[in-house]
Amino acid sequence: MKNVYDEIRLFYEEDIEWQPIVRREWVEGFLRQKAWQGVADAELRAMWRNIEMFILYLIHAENDSLDELTAREYSIAVEWLASHIPDYSISIESVRRFFDVLKDFFQYLYSKKAIAGTEEINRAAHEIAGGDTLRLMNIDDSELGIFSEDFDAPALLSDEFGKRVGDTVERLMVKIGSYFQQEQFSNDFDRALYLYTGPFDHVPENEQDEFWLGFWDYFLFDYHLLESDEKPLQHFFDLQYKTLNADERQILQDLLNAQFTVFYISRILGPDWVECIDLFTGAVMKLPYPDFEFNSLKKILFYGHLYSGGVVMLNYVTSVEVSPNLRQRIKDEVLRQKAIYEIQCPEATLTGFFDRHALVVRHTIDVLVTLAKVNVTSAFQLEKEFPVVRDIRTPNEQVALLLDKLAREYGLSCHDLMLVKRIWHDFSQLTVVTIRKPGVWAAAVLFSFAQMNGTDDISPEELAENVGISVTSLKNSRNKLFDVLQLQKFDPRYLSEEGFVLSLFVL
Repeated sequence: MKNVYDEIRLFYEEDIEWQPIVRREWVEGFLRQKAWQGVADAELRAMWRNIEMFILYLIHAENDSLDELTAREYSIAVEWLASHIPDYSISIESVRRFFDVLKDFFQYLYSKKAIAGTEEINRAAHEIAGGDTLRLMNIDDSELGIFSEDFDAPALLSDEFGKRVGDTVERLMVKIGSYFQQEQFSNDFDRALYLYTGPFDHVPENEQDEFWLGFWDYFLFDYHLLESDEKPLQHFFDLQYKTLNADERQILQDLLNAQFTVFYISRILGPDWVECIDLFTGAVMKLPYPDFEFNSLKKILFYGHLYSGGVVMLNYVTSVEVSPNLRQRIKDEVLRQKAIYEIQCPEATLTGFFDRHALVVRHTIDVLVTLAKVNVTSAFQLEKEFPVVRDIRTPNEQVALLLDKLAREYGLSCHDLMLVKRIWHDFSQLTVVTIRKPGVWAAAVLFSFAQMNGTDDISPEELAENVGISVTSLKNSRNKLFDVLQLQKFDPRYLSEEGFVLSLFVL
């Protein structure tokens, strides 16, 4: 281009679709004044580049008044520039240059009575770039709006921005994957793999890419870590947040807002969009047209993680072909499972059930579709009446402490330990227990929990030897626990994540 004014003309006439609050005549008047003062064209282009970036931010943020901008928003603008302008990187020099140009420009606008004052821009420049180091204000990355639906950047940035987002997602997933493949998470990884494949399956030799996509989707969003009961994505966010850049933080925050959803297509809205209905809530969603033949679209049931705004996260959603009748059966089965969970957690909502047992829903759909079972939920789990437990005494603390120790030794999860202690608490309310050897009752509670949930990896002989008691004492105490609490296989009051999954296949 011949000069800076050609760049300005192209920007206002072709690169943007509507007139921003910073008028073209303001920019040209400011730069012509600088030119009259002897500023060379190369420097004028550099000044225009800073003003252009500022205008792009204003378009994104939908600001309609320069006088309403605060120092905090200027800080947000700087972060946004680093995330969205490919050749802009944050440094004390680049930010100071940015503010120097804006201060001069605002002073020019003030002299023309286009704005009310220059106090905020001067304050922002001083607080953010006035010292030896950059001091961006403490802002929430959500304010940067990397995925803002209403941002329509100029065409010159759209491809680059899309590539930047894609590259950032890929980079973030590599970081997360590497983090959880450390030795400290090996037990979690093995447990998650067992839960995901189910008790009688294994990693398939064919379609391994699809299997691992599904597994990582489950592991990051739905699995609960052994030691903390956190979901891996939340754990990574809490511990690694400061190691990520602004784009990665924003993407990770959006991922944390994704929720497990089961849905189907109700109608076609056009070549690009479909209307979907949440199978359980009836909520209507507008989603991109999926890659399926038109005739099969309304036969497909989808399940995966959707962002609250209706954006499919990580582009991985599982799909199965089902009839309307089977779709209704799936819904009925899952709602019965939620009712089972309510026995353990009376205050549970549908969201709470999915939060704890989304994998049960995944397996239920798979079992009903592929194994052609009539149902996967046993009626006895809902119909059984259990003893009423009222808090009347404090459980023996020595037994509780031993349960902590044994849970760690036998690899129980944090959530399992809560259920194990609930067994001891409930038993202690229903009968008076004489404690001679705390180890007897701790071992009996642990053994009862394992038996109820269908696991056979705790040998009574090994457990008794570990605690220093006889196998007879262990089994006698176990029998008393079963009698007083009226325990049963896959007892819904104390059903673990492993137990719930296993029950789908063996009941």
